[in-house]
Amino acid sequence: NQLLVDLAGEGLDVGRLKGGDPFIFGRGGEEMAAALAAGLECEIVPGITAAAGAASCTGIPLTHREHAQTLVFATGHLKDDTVDLDWRALARPRQTVVIYMGLGALDIICERLIAHGLPARTPAAVIHAATTPAQCGVHSTLDRLPAAVREAGIRTPALIMIGEVVALDPGVLLRQAMTSPA
Repeated sequence: NQLLVDLAGEGLDVGRLKGGDPFIFGRGGEEMAAALAAGLECEIVPGITAAAGAASCTGIPLTHREHAQTLVFATGHLKDDTVDLDWRALARPRQTVVIYMGLGALDIICERLIAHGLPARTPAAVIHAATTPAQCGVHSTLDRLPAAVREAGIRTPALIMIGEVVALDPGVLLRQAMTSPA
């Protein structure tokens, strides 16, 4: 934050490029507050958050009238390196939970969601590098997801998607349609 303020204070036009949306786990709010506190003008250009990009590229809907009426975005990596989330709220039925930056805490996340009432067989996926040519992922169930991720060698950046919508996966059909000759 201070670097942005210092450079702008020198009279430079400063831009910060961020993949996704700067106000969804992108520190945009912190950077904007620092700029405004220093008396600087700032402009925010919204982006498409990684969850929306991953949903579109995989064909996994984030909401669905029959399966998920609530959508929750959470971070799996807090500022102090803890994973202290509202597990009871995240384990509610009929919702989709997307966890950003949670791959390093995947075992803990899955264990705590199950301990707070989410069925172990809840469909779940991890998508690596969504919307890029390197995109890949695994589909499993909450209880088996950590092992599936290790077996597949999935690494960061990755999103964790949890909920009944993951089992719908029309993405297989989308990918086949895009690669099939007309």
